[in-house]
Amino acid sequence: MIVFVYGSLKRDKKLHFYLKDAKFLGKAFTCHKYPMVISKEGWYPYLIEHKGRGDYIKGEAYKITPKLLKILDKVEETPNYYYRKKICIKIRNKKHKAYAYFVKKPPKYTKKDLINEF
Repeated sequence: MIVFVYGSLKRDKKLHFYLKDAKFLGKAFTCHKYPMVISKEGWYPYLIEHKGRGDYIKGEAYKITPKLLKILDKVEETPNYYYRKKICIKIRNKKHKAYAYFVKKPPKYTKKDLINEF
């Protein structure tokens, strides 16, 4: 299975150590536009499930095990803070289905708050 990460789980970010044994598949982009904003604290981004709004999100794709998926669910506080959903991503222009984490209670945002990479 594949997971799409766009925030603190990416390489060179503070939670990447959880993916140290996962296979890096490459840089990836969402197939559809989504809004993404930075948390008030500025430490991590929120991906918001408003498909078609925002921008194509840049991230990374990893092949993971079911055991690691359960660990990532705990890290992302699923289902209380984030929830997991399969979305379409592109790795080297090839489409794949991957799990992504969306914030459960999206903050209010304006167009100027949106980012496409963290």
